[in-house]
Amino acid sequence: MWRWLWRALLALLVLVLGVSGVMGWRYAQYAPADPAVAPDPSALAYFHPDYAGARADFLTQGAQLAARWRDVERFAVPVASNGFGQDLFVDAVYVPAQRSPRRLLILSSGVHGVEGGTGSAVQRMFMRELMNDETVADTGILLLHALNPWGFAQSRRFTARNVDLNRNASTSASLYRTVNAGYPMVDPLINPPAPVNLNDWQHKLFLWRSVGMIAAHGMPVLRQAVLQGQYQYPRGIYFGGQALEPQLADLAPRLKTLLNAYPMSMSIDLHTGYGARGRLHVFLNPPGEERVRQGLETVFGEYPIDWGSGADFYTVTGDVTSWIGSLRSNGLHLPAVFEYGTLDSQSTLGAIKSLQITVLENQGFQNGWATPGDEEAVKQAYREMFYPSSPAWRTQVIQSSRTLLRQLLRRLPEAQPPG
Repeated sequence: MWRWLWRALLALLVLVLGVSGVMGWRYAQYAPADPAVAPDPSALAYFHPDYAGARADFLTQGAQLAARWRDVERFAVPVASNGFGQDLFVDAVYVPAQRSPRRLLILSSGVHGVEGGTGSAVQRMFMRELMNDETVADTGILLLHALNPWGFAQSRRFTARNVDLNRNASTSASLYRTVNAGYPMVDPLINPPAPVNLNDWQHKLFLWRSVGMIAAHGMPVLRQAVLQGQYQYPRGIYFGGQALEPQLADLAPRLKTLLNAYPMSMSIDLHTGYGARGRLHVFLNPPGEERVRQGLETVFGEYPIDWGSGADFYTVTGDVTSWIGSLRSNGLHLPAVFEYGTLDSQSTLGAIKSLQITVLENQGFQNGWATPGDEEAVKQAYREMFYPSSPAWRTQVIQSSRTLLRQLLRRLPEAQPPG
């Protein structure tokens, strides 16, 4: 009997080691497949390698819109460069409804700076291809370019103060007293205090430390604890700040005026990272009003919306789209987020890989790097996670955005209540 038991235990050990080895190899080689799309040079032309090029193109197209329609407003909010050596701005173009102010559509980019290259490309495609006399007859268009220009220019998700703008936006100071009860549980995993060394044991064992936490607490609990946003760890990831960031505070009065000039508004914030590679995901925190849900269902039709009810989803505090809606005095506001997936982060391996890259980038920013090679490798992986260089991925982004935004413009009037 003992011999049989030892054989069974040995077989179990071999099985566990085999499965662990396969999982570890898959994690080390992790690279989701690109969408099966032929690269389109005209789509790729919308993507620029840096903030300066994207901004210059946005300003040029804004000038073209101003020459095409009356009363177009262009304005810029300066943002401190913090020694970057380059002028930084949140740029805006507002094209008022040319016939009747029935509704306002807001398209924003670069809330997470490193994601701004994709958001800017989609905005400029929208400006060039989808805005016409019919579009702006009864619909005002406001384009907000690079809400976090410092992060855009530095290829960082966060601001110069390490603030995640999409956890920072609120009209109430109570947000910054919010306590994310699960964050201390994950803090040792996601905020290492030492310089980044890709050969140290914490890095090598990140997969297994994460798997252990998932086994102990479950993926939904871990995902929510990490991604919800936190306000007590200024050097940690997903820090929401201690007050409204200056560029949002400067924008708020202008946004209030424009929003309240229309009985209805919709805001779409453009992001990258979460979800299946190459897929355009539409998601938001679950709406509190049924008319908001109905309006969004009308606008998006058969296109799937993630309402925050799936097992792989999470909610956030201080998001920009909800904040924009809260600036309205009355009327209807429809908030939405477009998220272009990069690393299949809805899967367990993709979620852990995305988290590890984010952890390493912030660890290096806060504590430095063991070697220049460590810095180069992490920053390259970070940029690819949020701004993939793949021609197929970029082509898919433009094509799917073009299709969905065209549908949205057609259906938005149907979502407006009568009166």
